[in-house]
Order: sequence, then C-alpha cells, then structure tokens
Amino acid sequence: MATDARTLPLARPAPRGIGWSLLLTLPILVWSLLMFFNPGSSKTPIWIISGAITALFMTTLFFMMMRSRSTYRWRRIFFVSLGVLFPIGFIYNIVVMRGTMGIPVEEMIAGRTPFCFMPIPMLILPAAFTRTLVFPGSIASASHGIAAMVGVWLALTLVMGKGWCSYACFFGGIEEGVAAIPARAKIRKLDPRLRYLPWAVLLAMVLLSLALFEPAYCMWLCPFKAVSEYVAARNLLGLVQNVIFILLFAGLVIVLPFLTKKRTQCSWFCPFGAFQSIFNKISIFEVKIDKERCKPCLVCLNACPNLSLSKESVARGETLLSCMKCGACVDVCPRQAIVWHIKGTEIAWKPERARLMFLYAAWAMAIMFGGSIIAQGIATILHFIV
Repeated sequence: MATDARTLPLARPAPRGIGWSLLLTLPILVWSLLMFFNPGSSKTPIWIISGAITALFMTTLFFMMMRSRSTYRWRRIFFVSLGVLFPIGFIYNIVVMRGTMGIPVEEMIAGRTPFCFMPIPMLILPAAFTRTLVFPGSIASASHGIAAMVGVWLALTLVMGKGWCSYACFFGGIEEGVAAIPARAKIRKLDPRLRYLPWAVLLAMVLLSLALFEPAYCMWLCPFKAVSEYVAARNLLGLVQNVIFILLFAGLVIVLPFLTKKRTQCSWFCPFGAFQSIFNKISIFEVKIDKERCKPCLVCLNACPNLSLSKESVARGETLLSCMKCGACVDVCPRQAIVWHIKGTEIAWKPERARLMFLYAAWAMAIMFGGSIIAQGIATILHFIV
C-alpha cells in the first residue's frame, strides 16, 4: 500500500542561497530607499542617518526571513523595536509641542489631539447616528490626522486582516518583548474562555461610546496611555483615570506577558484586536493546517502568542479567527503541517510562495508605517547623543 508523502515527517527546509535571498530582498531594499530618501524631500542630517539605519534594519530582517525561510523570530525583532521606539519618539514630540504628556482639555477642544487607531470601532455608531466623530482630533491634520490614520489602517487591514496586530500595531511590540524575556512560562494552563473577553470589551466600549459620546476605551481603559499620552490629572477624575491606565499597563502588558509568555492584553482585553479579527474574513491570506500531515503534537498551541489555536481548531485544520499571522506556529511545526495559504487554493499549493506574497505586502506596509516610527525613535535618541 502506497504511503502519502504528506504523512511522513520532513526535515526543516534548507536555507536559501545568499544570491537568491538577495534577489528576493531587492524589491524591499528599493521600497525602503524610496520611503526614507524620496527625491525632493528636505531632511536634516539626523533624519538621514536614522532613515539609513532603519532602511538597513528593515532590509536585513527581510533578507534573513528569505534566507532562513522562517518568519516569526525576525518579525519579532522588528515588532519589539517598534514597540520600544514608538513611545520614545512620540513622547519626545508631545513634550516638545506642549510641555507634558498630559492632554489639557483646551487641546482636546481645539482638536489638536493626535489620532490613534484604537478608537476606530468606537467611532462607527456615533458617526452613523449623529454624523459626528467622537474623537477630539483634526480630520485633515498633516500629522496624525484622522483621515490619514484611518486611510493607513484601512489599506493595511484589507491586505493583512488581523496581521495588522503583528506588523503594524505600535503598542503590541511592548508586551511581545516582555513575553520573550523568560525562557519558560510560569503560568501554563490558561482558560480558553478568556479568548472571548476582547469581544465583550469591544461590545461594551462601542455601546458606551455611543451613550457617552466619547471614545470610552481611550478615556478609561487603554493601558498604553501610560506610555503615550494621558488625560491631564487636574482633578480627582483625571487622577483616577491615570491610575487605571498605569495598573492595566503593569498587569496586562508587563506582569502577565512575563508570567505566561503570551500577548495577554492583545488576547484577553484589546477591543481593537477583536475588531481586526473580523477582517481576517476579508484578507486573502491565512494560516492553515494540513490535516493529513498533522500528527497532532500540539506544539503549535504553546507557540501561538495570542491563543489563536485550540485542539478543536487543529483537528479542523485551521487557526481561529483571532490569528495574527505572525508565523510562530508555522515555524515550530515539526512536520510542516502548518502552512501559509491563499484562500481559494489547495492547501498543498506552494505554501512558500503564499508566504512570500504575504510578506512582500506586509513588509512593505511595515516599512511605510512602522519604519517611519522606528526612524523617529532613532532620530530622537540621536538628538540627545549628538
């Protein structure tokens, strides 16, 4: 009786040759140079240096993904760097502009609050019912304007779905970096029902935003207010808000990721992450499991940083709706049963080609969006050194 080749264990793919890897990296190099050194733009020496460092950094990581045929560890280096450098550049700019990280009420009224992607789902119902954006920012501001930020988010989301949370979110890199510190998780048994919490938070925040006519999550529950900007504590209410931000940041972004080696804020609390999961239905890219090759050994369950796999989903040959397309499960699978996949094709159809197509799109967006943030953070550091 013949044995299906897909039931046999396979050795990990051999690294690509350097020449072929360089050729595959060439489009990313060209894109990086265009993003950071576009003709006609005037740049300061510090910005030129930070742009060059960022272009080299992003291109090198992509080369390593091509050379090694693995994704997660190289993506994580970028993502953690994004998470660390974002508050450095952002806080510096905010302090220079207004002297404090706290947002005075006058700034909100004047619409000078930089827009963040987090409140996007909370803007929908108030806009639908009242034709009003319940965010104190400028629609067409040259920097962090609502229209520009929503446009960038939409472009990224249509291509990557919830891959946004692995290649574009400038907050998630902080907890992913913390989760990478311990060699082993201190807490290993996690209740799978916790996966439903972000959906509950999303529903509550959308309804509260309509009732209160404000982005409720941003005003009360966003942990990352602790490292970006916060409500100026001019009274007891402002003080309470800031205490909540700090406690949530400490618990969900620092302590729990360290103990579980998971992105706990993303997995259990973030309403925007739940909202992004919906767009996985639109994105043509996904991660699938070849049931004929899968053992299952369930190594992938431990590797997934945001609980997007379960025994049941593995048996069905798919990831859960919350999959961030980070590649962790693909890289650790000993039988190469977990693959990058383009919807509408056979599961065994050239998974490496599907990975390349996804990474070209995701990395181009990462350079355009995250790369500029990294460059700003590096420029800020250079400003204090030089």
